[in-house]
Amino acid sequence: MNQIFSRAIVAKLCVLIAVTLQMVSPLSAQNPLSPDGLKIGDQAPDFTLKSVDGKLVGLRSFVESKGVILVFTCNHCPYSVKYEDRIIELNDRYASKGFPVLAINPNDSTVEPKDSYTMMQERATEKKFLFPYLVDETQAIARKYGARRTPQVFVLLRTRT
Repeated sequence: MNQIFSRAIVAKLCVLIAVTLQMVSPLSAQNPLSPDGLKIGDQAPDFTLKSVDGKLVGLRSFVESKGVILVFTCNHCPYSVKYEDRIIELNDRYASKGFPVLAINPNDSTVEPKDSYTMMQERATEKKFLFPYLVDETQAIARKYGARRTPQVFVLLRTRT
């Protein structure tokens, strides 16, 4: 009897796992970010992206900084929205110590209209972002860094050789 009961539980778990994988697979297909990405100690890939103020900004914009707090975030994700005040606080606390915040929205606005450039500008104004909020329309930078969710934070340390 216990063996039959155990088989029934295993069978139900297998079905649950299969259904879960089917639900997750389309998400992975929509957002095929590299599972690799940066590891501790790797050199951070440079980039230049458009900020909500229309300027082009990249890591080279911060050559005098000790590093950068790079945050992949967006407008539509409830976790990112709840994290916004923390991002503002990170910038308030660490920019003066040489670690400014640089925020990047890696989402495709055709999939998530709330992540459009115009909506990003509105959000940055509404929340009074004092840090650059950049758009990564092709998700190329997110892939290079291995960012797989929002918010996701990378602390980059500038090394001088």
